Formats: sequence, C-alpha cells, structure tokens
Amino acid sequence: MKYLLLAAALLIPATAEAITLATLRADCRVLVQDTGSTRNRFTDAQLLRFLNEGQKDLVQYAKPIRKPYQFELVAGTTYYAAPSDFLSVERLTRSHQVLSEQSVKALDKQIQWQTTPGLPISYFVNHSSRSLIGFYPFPATTSSTGTIRMEYNASATDLSADSDQPFNGIGELQPYGYYVSLYCGYRAALIDSMTVQAQAYYAEYRRGSEMLASDAFARPNYRPGAVGAGSVP
Repeated sequence: MKYLLLAAALLIPATAEAITLATLRADCRVLVQDTGSTRNRFTDAQLLRFLNEGQKDLVQYAKPIRKPYQFELVAGTTYYAAPSDFLSVERLTRSHQVLSEQSVKALDKQIQWQTTPGLPISYFVNHSSRSLIGFYPFPATTSSTGTIRMEYNASATDLSADSDQPFNGIGELQPYGYYVSLYCGYRAALIDSMTVQAQAYYAEYRRGSEMLASDAFARPNYRPGAVGAGSVP
C-alpha cells in the first residue's frame, strides 16, 4: 500500500518555488556579501526600500502590467478619474469605437476647445492633472455619452510581507524578479563604495529591463501575412 501512495505522490506535479520578497532580499544580501546572521551592514528596511524602488523603476520603464477599466461618460463632464495605479493609457474606446489620444498642445490650436460640446472623438491626459482623463468634445447630452473601456499600464503594489511576489504576482513576469534584486545590489554596493560591482549590477539590471520591455507582450506565434503599403496588420 505504501508503495502505491509513493507512486501516486511522484505523479503529482511539483509546485514551482515562488519568487518572494524574502528571496529577493536574500539575493540582494548575497550580491553585497551581507549574509551574516548578526551585525548586518544593511537593515531589512533599507533593502526593502531599494527593492521597491527597483520594482517601480522596472515597471515605469517596461510597463509590463496591464489592466482593464471601464466607466460611464456623464453629460456635461469633461474629466474622469483614472485608477490609483494608473500610469498611462494603452487603448481606449467609447462604445467599442477606438478614440485617439491628443495632446493639450495640439488641442490648443483649436479655439475654445474646452467649451466645445458634442460626441467625444478623442481623449487627453494633461500633465498638470495626470490622474484625470479628459474627453474632446465633452459629452453634452445623453446621446453623446457611452461606456469607456480602457486598457491601461499599471504600477505594481509595493512589496511588504515576506511572502509578497514582485509585479503583483503575475506568473509570467516572475523570471524577471531577480532584476529587482540586482537593482537593490547596485544601490547597496554604491553605499559600500563597491564601485566595480555596482556598475556590473546596474549594467545587468538595465539589460534585464530591456528584456522585460521586449518580452512582456511578445507574441511569438503571431505571423502576420504580407500586406500592402499603408495597411496595418
């Protein structure tokens, strides 16, 4: 009987080891040779700050986290609040019709565009109010409202508990978690005047950020057919 139980256990797939804050912190300590059980040069709080700053930097540069969001337009209202983790719009539609983004500078070429009502044909994000999404023209009546569906690039939740995973725990992004440790090692090495190591860690970290930006939304099986000039596949 025990052999049958052993055989059954061997058939159960092993759970992949999770990349957690505890792992990232331990890797960072290895990079700067601060692995002793007592009298560490860096506190956990210091390393946590470096790790979270590294995650922020990676996400800001590569924008690997994408989320959906939707809301209803309201007659007479130009501006709408974006989610708290909003970084930038990737795609936005009104009632399934794609709206283009315009800059405030471009809109300023039109006379009194802020007071123009009508059916929205574009959206904008003013740098003085980055958490708000505006629409031009603004919806004047219920006939020019509708449902806004948006895909946006999101920030990552800060790591805090030892079991927390980078990049909001998204499985396919976990292989890039080590680059968060490299950023931590780079910052700690600078403090320790380990200039050569700091430069090496930063170079590898930057290489990883480029890989993350390239791989996060790669479609290896996408093979568009030949298209004519001016066509979009």
